[in-house]
Amino acid sequence: MKIVALCLLSASFCCVAQEKLPPPPVDEVGVYYQQGNSWIEMMPEVVNWKTGGVVKSLATVGVVKGDVNGRINGPTSRTPLSAPIDLLVYCPEGTAITEYQLIRTRPHSGSREFRTVTGGVFHRTGGAMRDVLDFDSGRVAKRTYVIHLPALAVGEYGLLSPGAAMASSASAQLGKLYTFTIGGANISEHKKKSWLSNSGPF
Repeated sequence: MKIVALCLLSASFCCVAQEKLPPPPVDEVGVYYQQGNSWIEMMPEVVNWKTGGVVKSLATVGVVKGDVNGRINGPTSRTPLSAPIDLLVYCPEGTAITEYQLIRTRPHSGSREFRTVTGGVFHRTGGAMRDVLDFDSGRVAKRTYVIHLPALAVGEYGLLSPGAAMASSASAQLGKLYTFTIGGANISEHKKKSWLSNSGPF
């Protein structure tokens, strides 16, 4: 009986392994938000890292490990959304959805700032994680996940792309934050103008 049970269990694992996931509903790696029945690409913004009281790009910092402060130019994101929100994430090859961080940014002197941890330190607590929010995700296709955010408060948010800490070399990259803002039902004309006048180029 044990041999039969093991054979049946092995067969079930083979069936699961052979099950094919559907192709991603989008063509390019990135983050998308839902608008009607369509997925709209969310443009990322560049993050500069503040270490030792000085704002530096990642290319000049070297390998950043531990607590870091990120800064994005401009007071608000150019992507206004209303809760509830569904985000579609098409991950690069070899990247897990758990490597992304959902961030709430805080206004500071005409820009947005947040605190997080980088360099493989993912289990810190306290002030270093004050701006990192939990989220649930479901796999819908190969390397593709949906994040459902049912009740975010009014404010500025972003999904931090993995690989934010890299060695200082010619191939070093700046951090990327896929930003969005949660406001009221109507976006004021004043805010629209502020996005255009205060936000830097993508």
